[in-house]
Amino acid sequence: MAPSGASTGSSEALELRDKDDMYDGKDVKNAINIINEELAPLLINKSCLNQENFDFILNSFDKSVLKSKIGGNVSIALSLANYISASKYMAKPLYEHCSINKKYKIPIPEIQIFGGGAHAGNISSFQDFLIFSPKKNDLLNFYQMTFNIFNTVKKELKKNNLLKGYSDEGGFWPSNLNYIEICEYINNAIKKNNYEIGEDVAISIDVAANELYSEKKYIIHNKEYSVDNLIKTYEKLNQDYNVKLIEDPFFEKDFDSFKKLKKKLIDKSCEIIGDDLTCTNIDLLKNAVNLNSIDGIIIKLNQCGTITETINVIKFCKKNNIKTILSARSGDTEENYLSHLAVGWKTDMIKVGSFSRSERTSKWNELIRIQEQLN
Repeated sequence: MAPSGASTGSSEALELRDKDDMYDGKDVKNAINIINEELAPLLINKSCLNQENFDFILNSFDKSVLKSKIGGNVSIALSLANYISASKYMAKPLYEHCSINKKYKIPIPEIQIFGGGAHAGNISSFQDFLIFSPKKNDLLNFYQMTFNIFNTVKKELKKNNLLKGYSDEGGFWPSNLNYIEICEYINNAIKKNNYEIGEDVAISIDVAANELYSEKKYIIHNKEYSVDNLIKTYEKLNQDYNVKLIEDPFFEKDFDSFKKLKKKLIDKSCEIIGDDLTCTNIDLLKNAVNLNSIDGIIIKLNQCGTITETINVIKFCKKNNIKTILSARSGDTEENYLSHLAVGWKTDMIKVGSFSRSERTSKWNELIRIQEQLN
């Protein structure tokens, strides 16, 4: 099933929605009709074992850059269905089917504690506040650490009457907290559980700066920020608040500001990640690498629309020492294929949400099962 994003980059494959009175315009009857009436005759009786050919047929049918004819949701749903069908035909787990050399790696989890921005009614300026382990930590051990931190934050929010609910991806709805206060809640929870800040646990932030950008300025909590102001803010978050990874810190077309921030933080153990900047698009990725704008990239299957294009992006990242973070979307399902793809493709990290909401925990739990099989 195709995932769907709440905040999207302009270079993502477009979603095909009906835009009528059903489901607030988000019904997909037209997409289903395209599959049944136009694509099915081209795909039936084709071998599921030739993924590149399968995806070539999809891309030949819709040659538009953003897949505006069939929609990225149609394209990735079919491409992924074929990929999973091939693993079942070969009687292999998906992680084994998608591995080239039968070498696997459990990715580092990046787990949401607070959701903000478009994931939480734009109550908080930045979109995601997450934690990860800077050093390679045992999966179950880090899950336990995350639970302890998550639970401690929850108790503190309740005590201060600030627990207002949960965001799209299961993190806490931040009420009226600003980004500094949110980082303080997380760091205090790390300390209360006797973990070492910056060693055992670090914070990552998805700024989703597209959502804050207006006429060459950024609006954060009703205050205007220039690029230079924002760079100073990120430097302070890195230096004083344990932030070791920053995603989409600037507008998606501003490769130069990404580069400027990366240069500022190069010796500070803080990595700059592109999402809307790169959109799992090989050409945008090459540009970002050539300009030295990023340390890593978010990988989202529906941004490019096919498995083959996703694999090509990952291969380029590995060749150029770019960190890969496989990510779910805010609109997701309980399917757990992302856990398999992360292990089989050997991505560096995986980001699928928090420790609440079943479409999030299904993927975290599947990683445990895969690790048990590999052990």
